[in-house]
Amino acid sequence: MKLTFVLRNKKNALKLSTKTIESFVERIKTDTKDGAVARRRQQLAFDDYIDSYDRQYPSHLIYPSAEFEKDANDNLRLKAFNGLVALTIDNLPTPADLEAVKQAAQILHYTLAAFIGPSGHEVIILVKIAKADGSNPIDEEDATNLCHQGHQLATTVYQGLLPKPIRQESVSARNTFRMPLDAAPYYNPKALALPVSEKPMPQQPAPIEQIAIEPANDKNSQAITLATARLMDFLNTHYQFRYNTMMGYTEYKDLIYKYMEWTPVDDRVLKGMTMKVRLGGIDAKDNDVRRYVQSDMIRPFNPIGDYLWEQYDKWDGKDHIRQLARTVPTNNPHWADWFYTWFLGMVRQWQVTNMAMYGNQAVPLLISAQGWNKTTFCEQLLPPELRWGYTGNLQMDDKRQVLNQMAQMLLINLDEFNQISPRTQQGFLKNIITLSSVKIKRPYGRHVEDFPRRASFIATTNQADVLADPSGSRRFLGVELTGPIDVSTPPNYEQLYAQAMRALHQHQPYYFSQQETKVIAESNRKFSVKSAADHFFFDYFEPATNATDGEWVSASAIFGYLKQQVGVSLLKPASISGFGRMLSNMPELQKRLTKYGSEYLVKRKKP
Repeated sequence: MKLTFVLRNKKNALKLSTKTIESFVERIKTDTKDGAVARRRQQLAFDDYIDSYDRQYPSHLIYPSAEFEKDANDNLRLKAFNGLVALTIDNLPTPADLEAVKQAAQILHYTLAAFIGPSGHEVIILVKIAKADGSNPIDEEDATNLCHQGHQLATTVYQGLLPKPIRQESVSARNTFRMPLDAAPYYNPKALALPVSEKPMPQQPAPIEQIAIEPANDKNSQAITLATARLMDFLNTHYQFRYNTMMGYTEYKDLIYKYMEWTPVDDRVLKGMTMKVRLGGIDAKDNDVRRYVQSDMIRPFNPIGDYLWEQYDKWDGKDHIRQLARTVPTNNPHWADWFYTWFLGMVRQWQVTNMAMYGNQAVPLLISAQGWNKTTFCEQLLPPELRWGYTGNLQMDDKRQVLNQMAQMLLINLDEFNQISPRTQQGFLKNIITLSSVKIKRPYGRHVEDFPRRASFIATTNQADVLADPSGSRRFLGVELTGPIDVSTPPNYEQLYAQAMRALHQHQPYYFSQQETKVIAESNRKFSVKSAADHFFFDYFEPATNATDGEWVSASAIFGYLKQQVGVSLLKPASISGFGRMLSNMPELQKRLTKYGSEYLVKRKKP
């Protein structure tokens, strides 16, 4: 059994080491050579900028539940499960309180170790756990599920012996604590494993915090205040709530079901909550529950802002974004730089308000044969915490759905791009790519509102000739693959987004310059849908360099000449207007404006 020590130094480089449980217990009996633990405890006593202090003076994080290793992208990968969960009992102000908890932990033979934690005012108890059927976790997800169940069971078993409540926290195989210090830690190498059943057990209600009640002027007012306090106590004991500022509604988790995902509180859920409240002996109506659940007393939660803020100031200085781009094999020399700029634009798009003037107008277009991992690459651009914001199932003919997903999603994959009709490319798609905000009605709202657009676009196709809008092709970053994408190693998401945050903070461009746009448009010419008229043009004409070698001719005259040479039927369904747009977007073809319209400098080929 080895505990994992992780340190991110001042340059944000990730350092990893492991220690046996025996060496760990010996190690924490004295402080580090520079007294780092004691110094941090002193900082905590002042409660002064502890986050910035930890960045300036980084200390080890200990992973007790598993031994981890680094993959090629510096991601932590589970190597071996230790069969441990950590119970934390905090708010222990005196040495006597700390010692009382340590003594209580020694009563149960499931306790492997108990020691004073990093702040000096908590005790951490390492409890051995194992599956009741004797099997081992098959992967990290299975290990995390076991940690969930084990922590829940251990809390129930230990709480009755302890003078203070066990900290309620989210539990996984990646739970950590900072380097502790305890001159006399408890360690029992003969500890037995607490058997954990696969069946979820009901969670014991968390201790209810006392709610301060303002003095009432009469008994009736006091009764109403007490009833409201009881209702709020009941709801907060049985549920977790948060107001999703991005989606615009309150979400909840039922505390009995630990693995439940956050779910919107709709009318059906509200009625179910009301029934449970009434069965709990509280006289309440739907409106009473709704009044609290939909009030500003529910903590706001911004899933994007929270995630990006966690990565802020963690970049290690390496170019992880272009490194990810290079996993896409291509002969396009501009691809890595294009992807870098687009990636910054995607992250920037997540941060904009509905006052922004422009949206992220660039769309990477991955072109290859089937089975080359294009879709998997697109999915892996978002970290697991934000994977809810990815969709590859956009119905372009359902405009309401498209606008909703542009406001609520983070990345939209236009999968099978070749199936989008030329008319849609030149109209609806061209319009929405440029939007900075959308007008929609919330899923549970009553009015149309203006929302910032969050989603950026990426696209995949199995066909090379897919761009049907010559004037809009500059928005696509067409790249033809030369082989399958390597998706075997997941990206280092922390560093990807930390690099993006640093780049945006330094005001690096997240959009393409006029010169870059010209290069993109020229590169995309080979991916354009070509009509019969386009092909016949090069059979009978070529761009001229000067008026001596060529002649100035209008699009309609060129089109009429082609009809005489090949016949009308072979040119259908081309139109003069579409043919003129094709000529206008040929950079090597000189163009001039006359009072009768545009003319082009061309040279007729000999028959």
